[in-house]
Amino acid sequence: MEKAAIKAIVENRFRELGARQVELHPSGICWTRDGEYFKVSTLTDFWVIEWTDNHSYASNYCFEDVDPLPYEISEQEIIRKVDQLLLQ
Repeated sequence: MEKAAIKAIVENRFRELGARQVELHPSGICWTRDGEYFKVSTLTDFWVIEWTDNHSYASNYCFEDVDPLPYEISEQEIIRKVDQLLLQ
């Protein structure tokens, strides 16, 4: 799957689950829900959903990485991963 498609699926699911988009400097576009901050990063060989419950960390791009995920992944698997993270 293409990087842009994965990012779109993840961010759409964030929105469906009630997260709202915020712009943090220097972190860029992030999502916040129930006091936690989330960001999807597409890297060379894998992509990750990053998160933190600390606004200062989120504002300074100090997120914790969730497990690296492969690009060969189905939309259902992506949604399941987001759900596991946001609906714990």
